[in-house]
Amino acid sequence: MKKILSITILFALLLVSQSCRDFLVPDIESEIELDGFGSTPEEVNFILTQAYSELRNDDITGNIYWRRFSTDYAVPPAGTSLAQSNIARMSYDANDGEVFDIWQAHYQAISRPNLVIEKAVNAQLDPEPGTESEWKRMEGEARFIRAFLYFNLVRLYRNAPLIDKFIKTFDDIDAVANLSGDRMDEQESLLYDFIINDLNIAVDLLADNVDQGRAGKAAAQTLLGHVYLTRATNQKYRDARGDGAADFQNAVNQLGAVIAGGKYGLKQYFPDNFIRDKQHTGTEEAIFTLEFSELDNAGMRVGDANGFLNNSGSSVELGTSNGANGGKLANDFGFSVFDLNSPGDIVRRFWTFEEGEFVSIDASGNGKYENGANVCPDGSGCEIFLRTREPFPWTRPYWFEIVDDPNAFRHDPSAADITVDENGNPAFAIIWADNNPNNLPGVRLVKYRRNPITQSNFTTSTYDADLAIYRYAAVLLMYAEATNELVGSEAVPTGGSLTALEAVNQVRDRARNFVYYPDLSVDRRIIDEGPYAATYGDVYSRVPQLGTNPPNTVNADSIISKYYFEISAFRGLREVPPTPEIRNFKEFPESKNFVPDFPSDMSQVEFREELLDERWRELAGELNMRWFDLTRYGRLTDRIQEYQQLINPMTNRNLLTTPFGEQVLQIPDKKFEYLPIPKSEIDRNANLKQNAGF
Repeated sequence: MKKILSITILFALLLVSQSCRDFLVPDIESEIELDGFGSTPEEVNFILTQAYSELRNDDITGNIYWRRFSTDYAVPPAGTSLAQSNIARMSYDANDGEVFDIWQAHYQAISRPNLVIEKAVNAQLDPEPGTESEWKRMEGEARFIRAFLYFNLVRLYRNAPLIDKFIKTFDDIDAVANLSGDRMDEQESLLYDFIINDLNIAVDLLADNVDQGRAGKAAAQTLLGHVYLTRATNQKYRDARGDGAADFQNAVNQLGAVIAGGKYGLKQYFPDNFIRDKQHTGTEEAIFTLEFSELDNAGMRVGDANGFLNNSGSSVELGTSNGANGGKLANDFGFSVFDLNSPGDIVRRFWTFEEGEFVSIDASGNGKYENGANVCPDGSGCEIFLRTREPFPWTRPYWFEIVDDPNAFRHDPSAADITVDENGNPAFAIIWADNNPNNLPGVRLVKYRRNPITQSNFTTSTYDADLAIYRYAAVLLMYAEATNELVGSEAVPTGGSLTALEAVNQVRDRARNFVYYPDLSVDRRIIDEGPYAATYGDVYSRVPQLGTNPPNTVNADSIISKYYFEISAFRGLREVPPTPEIRNFKEFPESKNFVPDFPSDMSQVEFREELLDERWRELAGELNMRWFDLTRYGRLTDRIQEYQQLINPMTNRNLLTTPFGEQVLQIPDKKFEYLPIPKSEIDRNANLKQNAGF
C-alpha cells in the first residue's frame, strides 16, 4: 500500500464494535459507504460509539503505559526480552515496532471523531427540526475524544502531524506533514492550540448530565485543565521559557469549575474506585470512564498482565520478572514513597501494588530473595502470601490467601517458619510444595485486577472494573498543583474555592479510611470461612521473628494490640464485609499520625515536590501519569540517573539492584523523554520529519 497512514486513516471505512456494556452493547461489523451514511443523528451516533470503543485500544489507554514506560519508580527487571521492553529499557529508536503501534492506534482512532465532527458541523448548517441538540452533543463528544487522542500524541511525540479532517484519498495523505526536528517545539505549540480550541468548543456544547461512559461538560473541563497544567509546566520547568502563569490560571479556572459544580466527590473508601459494583454507586468520583465487561479480552487489556491472581482453575499468575507478560515492575522507590513520605498509607499502597511472595527471604533482614517456585499443579497445591512493611519489616507475613493442599506451607500451622541451610544460615521456609529456584517473584499493578474476585471465571483476560480516565481525586491534585504555582499552598486563587493545602488534604484524608474490624483477637481466625483454621494467635505466637526491625513484643496479644489498625486495614482489603464499617485512622490515638496532612509550613518548592509523589500514591498505574508528570517537568532522565545511584533507606538498594535482579536501564539520554516519529512513516511520506536526536 502506498502509505502506512492509509491503513490508519482509511480504517474508519470498516467500523468494528467491541462488546461492552450500556451504549457499547452491540457486536457490530459493517462496511459502510460513508458518502451516503451519516445524514441522521442515529447514523452518526453509530460512528461516535465506535470512537469511544476505539479508545479502549491497548495502545491508547491499556496497560501499554504501565508495561512500557519506565520512571524513577518503575523499571524493567532483568530478563525482559519482549519488543515492548525497548521502550521500558529506554533503548528504542525510530524502527521500534511498539513506537509505531502507539502512533498507528492513535491516528486510526482520530479518523472517527474527525468524521463525526464533519458530519455534525455540516448538519447544524441546516438541521432537521428537533435534531440540533443531538448534533451539538455529538460534535462536543467527538471534539473531546479527538482532543484526548492528540493530547496523548503531543506528550508522547511532540512533533506529531495534525490531521483535522477525515481523509479519503491518497492525495490527502500525501499532504500530511510536521516540522523539522529542530522546530518540533513549534509543532507542539500548534497541537496544544488545536487541542485547547477543541476542548473549549466541547465545554460549550456538552451538558452536565450524560450517560455513563460518555463525555460531559465536567470531563471536557477536566481534560482542558490537565492540558493547561501540562503546557504551563512545560513552559516554566521543562523549557524554562516563561512562568506559565496564564495557563496555570486557566487550569485553576477549569478545574475549579468542576469542584464548584458539586456533582463529583471522593468515594469514602479508595478501593471502591476499582470494584465494578462500587464504581458507579454512591458518591460519583469517576468523571469519565471507559466501559469494560468480564467478556472483554483480546486487544482490550487494560488489566491484562497487571493482575496478581488467576482464578481460572488452571494456574496462579505469578507475574514473574522474565515471563511473557513482563515489561517493567514497581521498584523499591515505587513502594517506599508510600512508607517513607506517607507513613501509614496502607490502603492505597496495597490496593495499588500487591506482592505475591513464593520465596524464602534472607534471614539477615536484607530482603535478598534466595529461591522461589513456579509450579502450582491444577491451580492448587500452593499458598500465596503477602509481604508487607507492616507490621514486621522483612519478616514473615501476617495475611494468607490459602489454596487447600496438604503440602502447602501453613496448611499445617506446626510447620517451621525458619530453615537453616548447610552453612548454618537461617532463612524463611519455602512456601510451595514444589519449587524452582530460577523463577523470581512478581509485584503487579492490581487496581484493575483485584480481590475480591467478583466472577468465578476470572482470568488475566477478564475485567473487574471500568477504566477511570479521570477521577475527582485527580481534579483536586491538579487544582492543588496549579494553585501552588500561582499563589502558594495557603491562599485561595482567583477562580478557585480551595487552597492547595485544602485540596490535597481532602485526598490525604480519604486515604486514611479503612475497613474497621472491632473484634480482632488472638482467637479470631485469619480467614473466617474455609479449610485454613489458623488464628491470629497461631500466627503471631510463632518464633523466631526475623528482620531488620523485629517488633518489640513478646506474645500474640501484644502484637495484635500494637498493630491492631494495620491488621484491621489489611484484613478489610482482602475480606470486605457486606456492610463494612469504614473508619478513619485519625479517629484513634494509636493511628492518628497515619497519612498525615500536608503541613501548612511547606514552602512552594516543598509542596511541589511532595505533590508529585502524592500523584504517584493516588494515581500510580493510571494512564502513565508518572511518566507524563516527569516529562512535563523535564526531569524523567535526570531522576532515573539520580536514582540509579541513590540508596533506598528501607532496603539499602539503589535502582540498579532491585529485588527482581539487576535492572536493565542504560543511562538515558534526554531524547528518551519523547518518542521518535516512526521511520516507516517517514520513508513513505517525505513531508514527515524526524524528531531531534533520532
